[in-house]
Amino acid sequence: MTNYQDEGEKDANEEQLLEGGALSGEEEGFIKGYSQDEEIEECAECGAAIDEEKKVVSKIKDEEYHFCSKECAKEFVESTSND
Repeated sequence: MTNYQDEGEKDANEEQLLEGGALSGEEEGFIKGYSQDEEIEECAECGAAIDEEKKVVSKIKDEEYHFCSKECAKEFVESTSND
């Protein structure tokens, strides 16, 4: 079963962790920041979150793709070159 939630809506487990004191101050800050942050950009190849400092942008067939690493960019190009 897939559980979907609206943007900005807290998950019940997240709420329990925040209220129950089960998280350190750093972890709590991360969760609050993550839930309030803008959308996280994902790698076109592997789906991992993209670190802005390591971000690789490639233009392939007039379309711009974003990757988490040079390796993912290379794999993506190789997998789409057969199309």
